[in-house]
Amino acid sequence: MDGASTFGGMAMVDASLTLDAIVAVSIAAGALFAVIELRDIKKDRRVQLMLQASAHIATREFEDALGKVWRADATDAKGLERQVSYVDLCMVADYLDFVAGLVISNLVEEKALANWPYYYVWGKLSPFVHAEREATKIPTTWQNIERLAQLQKS
Repeated sequence: MDGASTFGGMAMVDASLTLDAIVAVSIAAGALFAVIELRDIKKDRRVQLMLQASAHIATREFEDALGKVWRADATDAKGLERQVSYVDLCMVADYLDFVAGLVISNLVEEKALANWPYYYVWGKLSPFVHAEREATKIPTTWQNIERLAQLQKS
């Protein structure tokens, strides 16, 4: 008989068909649960990354360095280095490049940085960054800042 047998006038479904159905439902439920858990983990990881980034930006040293870059009125790398130390310029560029990399890699949503005008900071840092790229012969130095600034400006 087609997967069923009769016992005392009642139809009994073949045990293997029942088990196959249970296994299929279990696999589907497991996959759904895994997707939900992975989304939660991804969200938790994003929050952790932003908290770590925020802890760095809240330091007195970083605030001082960023303020110097923000107020600088130089149009070339040498002028910028006269107003802001090389270490401070690198600290600001490293941090901003790291955070921009998180956005570009889709680990952090761009809207999380909505109040951060990368295009403005890029305008301040770009002479220094271009000089460093030329000096080190590494054209990708701090490229994430530039890429995010271009994305925000458009």
